[in-house]
Amino acid sequence: MYAMMALELPPGVLTAIDALRQAYIWSGEHKTTSAACMVAWGKVTTPKSCGGLDVRDLWAQNQCLILKLLHRLHLADELSWASWVSEHTDIPSMDGHMAGQHCDMLRELLPMYQHLTTVDVGDGATSSFWRDDRLQLGQLSDNLPALFSHCSKPTTAVRTVLADGVRAHLVPRLTRAGEEDLAKLQALLQQTELTDAPGTR
Repeated sequence: MYAMMALELPPGVLTAIDALRQAYIWSGEHKTTSAACMVAWGKVTTPKSCGGLDVRDLWAQNQCLILKLLHRLHLADELSWASWVSEHTDIPSMDGHMAGQHCDMLRELLPMYQHLTTVDVGDGATSSFWRDDRLQLGQLSDNLPALFSHCSKPTTAVRTVLADGVRAHLVPRLTRAGEEDLAKLQALLQQTELTDAPGTR
């Protein structure tokens, strides 16, 4: 379980584990033939409520455990190791001095995590201005697509954009649709106030 949480398992490893699980389910042995498999594996891993056997899909479970790790990084004040990571990494983008498979994996899953969570920005340090689903504004990349296409860095933190001003994070010339979206955004930002507390999800 720890290995599945700590890193993304290669497809070959997941296939090998599933082959052992199939053999055990259908024959009680460590190997079996396709003729002995009574139901397609995709059906076996389907929830019972949908007509399956509810055996866990290892790929989905692995992704969920990695997302849980990513969520803990967004709660840095509650965990000492997450606080240490946040000192070396820009949490809204997962960019920073740390490198390797772990960071690459977390960076790849960050857009999914941002779609799955809603954030109260708090001090705005760990929230993405464009991609996080905020309680008041929603996800700006979806709600203001024309303006989002003009931003210079999609992963910038809320605190940084509010401190610099939105214009400083856009390309110099905007299309008419971009200008219209900017006017909408500036009206919405009047409702946004940062606090001293860390953001919550």
